[in-house]
Amino acid sequence: MHLDPVLLRNVVLTVVLLVVFGGRLMKGSVRQSSEGPVFGTKPIIVWTRIIALPALVLFVVFSTMNRPQVPWLFYLFLVVVIAFLVSQLPGTITLTPTAVTQRFWFRPLKSIQYNEVMAIQSSQAGRAVRVLGDNRVKITHTMNHCASAEFQQELERRTGKRVIV
Repeated sequence: MHLDPVLLRNVVLTVVLLVVFGGRLMKGSVRQSSEGPVFGTKPIIVWTRIIALPALVLFVVFSTMNRPQVPWLFYLFLVVVIAFLVSQLPGTITLTPTAVTQRFWFRPLKSIQYNEVMAIQSSQAGRAVRVLGDNRVKITHTMNHCASAEFQQELERRTGKRVIV
């Protein structure tokens, strides 16, 4: 099977533009759970990681499979890079009655009690909000998470602290 490089480039650029602009324009919504409000990852970000990452891996593997000069270390490097990218996925933030928590797939749970919150910082023109705890834990609500304004308001209400810009 032969792929036209111009067509492939145009498809990739279109997908990247849709993800970038769609991720910034989509607000997402807060989900209520028994623990409290849950601020998950925006659906467009989740779907690109579910579809685009495996597609990229298959493209790289199939395009390099028939070339004898590609060393096996290249494939090992590819696996390490993918493992790193998956481990950096943003965690789901939950505002429980007593603490703000962030759960990850492949990293330990982060938790800051509301009375331990030292500061709430806003950066990147309000697209990222950092919650700093006096236990040296940082929880970051990024632009990949849903409902940034609601997160800030609810956090200010629960901690009694104002967001520092």
